[in-house]
Amino acid sequence: MQKGLTIPKKGSVLRRKFWIGIIVSAVFLYLAFRRVDLHELGFALRSANYLYVIPAILLTFLSFWTRAFRWRFLLGPVKQVKTSHLFSAIMIGFMANNLLPARLGEFVRAYVIGKKEQISSSSSFATIVIERIFDGVTLLLFLIPVFFLPSSPRWVTKSGYIAAAIYLGILAFLAALMIRTEQTQNLVDRFLRPFSVRWRQKVRGLLVSFTSGLAVLGSLGHLLIIFLLSLLLWFLVVGAIHLVFVSCGLKLPVYAGFLLLAIIALGVMLPSSPGFVGTIQFLSVAGLALFAVPKSQALGFSIVFHASQFIPVTAIGLVYLWYEQLSLRKLGVKKYLDNPSRLV
Repeated sequence: MQKGLTIPKKGSVLRRKFWIGIIVSAVFLYLAFRRVDLHELGFALRSANYLYVIPAILLTFLSFWTRAFRWRFLLGPVKQVKTSHLFSAIMIGFMANNLLPARLGEFVRAYVIGKKEQISSSSSFATIVIERIFDGVTLLLFLIPVFFLPSSPRWVTKSGYIAAAIYLGILAFLAALMIRTEQTQNLVDRFLRPFSVRWRQKVRGLLVSFTSGLAVLGSLGHLLIIFLLSLLLWFLVVGAIHLVFVSCGLKLPVYAGFLLLAIIALGVMLPSSPGFVGTIQFLSVAGLALFAVPKSQALGFSIVFHASQFIPVTAIGLVYLWYEQLSLRKLGVKKYLDNPSRLV
């Protein structure tokens, strides 16, 4: 019987990530609200035209459907899956990210679609890794203009360079695993020699199963389609951001939404509490400071935008969780985080 997603025992990986995320979010929340006039913040929230939030939410769900359609292409070499089934798994996964610690949502997505479609969890998780790489590369393209802004803070440019190095490094490893599978696995074995034979065998089994999910890398046509879908996906999210700009009375240039999205998306790579509370507020304030937006208005925007993302996504995710006859306890994905080799 699978164990539920309860707060784990002392010393576990999940518990450490949970408390680190809580601390980071608390610090960011403090920085976001520091020296903010609460009366001005209240006025900004009262003055917002929330009718614009409705189409922003619709664009958000359209971006999730685009994500599901893209995932269908990524999973194609493994198994043909209906877009509606993938959309269900995605909504459950993002709901899990909002409610559960340590970003369990990605594991939840792999678990849900693997269980529903009888796909190896490691194969489906491999496609999620590729998906995230495409997301990262696309967002880095959006971030490039900020390097040329005179007011661009050093932490933004440094974060961009670090993220680029991480994404390119992962991409190089995945390409090597796909093109030179045996050699790459042997190289990993050498690095794992200090560990037990049993553990090395599990990791090797994980890599073998993981490789099947990388088959899409061998198709240039699929790669082009996936890249174009990635652009469409994030353009839809930028559209949602601009609608919230209008809702909050912010008159900003078109590229402001692209830069803010890139800053937020790359910034949430840091540990955070469930739902990225505090992190999104701080990053929104920091990003909008590049355009001289007063802190109270920027914080008001962050609250409206975060609510437009958090509440509908969590609600729909819970509906799909019920529809799939699952529960947070039944998901039982904690074991994958504490021991990734169980994905095999």
